[in-house]
Amino acid sequence: MSRYTVLIDGEAGAYGAVVPDMPGCTAMGDTLDAAIAGVADAMRDWAEVVEGRGEAVPAPRSIAALRADAEVAAALADGAKLSSAMLVCAS
Repeated sequence: MSRYTVLIDGEAGAYGAVVPDMPGCTAMGDTLDAAIAGVADAMRDWAEVVEGRGEAVPAPRSIAALRADAEVAAALADGAKLSSAMLVCAS
């Protein structure tokens, strides 16, 4: 199991969640809880596809490393918040 940092953005009725360490892994939800639950499912599916291609799932970066990432810093400057989600099924 690994805990990944997630960027959450949006407003009531339309939240988005992005996993910066898993390119293309995103989810949407009407509530924060729904977006976080959705991104946990998306992470599992993303990892299964990556592993199915014989590739390794990247290790999660530290909060400091993510904050130093230009794309993450820009999202935070635009109002996104950090959260976390657990990847349970990756080997």
